[in-house]
Amino acid sequence: MKHSSFTFLPDTWLINRLSITSRLLSAVCICFLILALVSCGSDGNSTGPDPDPDPDPDPDRHVSFSQDISPIFQASCAVSGCHDSGTQESGVNLSSYDDAMNSVGNKYGENVINAGNPDESPLVDKIEPDPQEGQRMPYQRDPLSQANIDSIRAWIEDGAPDN
Repeated sequence: MKHSSFTFLPDTWLINRLSITSRLLSAVCICFLILALVSCGSDGNSTGPDPDPDPDPDPDRHVSFSQDISPIFQASCAVSGCHDSGTQESGVNLSSYDDAMNSVGNKYGENVINAGNPDESPLVDKIEPDPQEGQRMPYQRDPLSQANIDSIRAWIEDGAPDN
């Protein structure tokens, strides 16, 4: 019988080839997993979209009631069952400029906005941590962002203009 001159490669070649392929595939999968985890990362403050009308941190900017403050009030305060024109919870109505400026809070017994003085404005006290009276607002909802609080403070500091 005549023997063929064709020689089979050892089984180790196939094993080494599969081993290299599977290592490469594993490395690609690990890189993909890391990329997916990094892209889904969070800063721990994921409370949904922030209703910041203008996140500009410039302290010298002029805050507009219609452009900056009213959208905050409409999204977080003047909602049904809270400080809207129908409910006016605790005597506070933040539905419009005039309503906000004329609101006298039941807990404080004075206008909630003290134009020119945010530190003496009950509204500011209620949106910052640890208010003097009752619970922080918005009640049973995520607190306002610091940028929104800063905008409200700046607007009141500027005299709470109807602009």
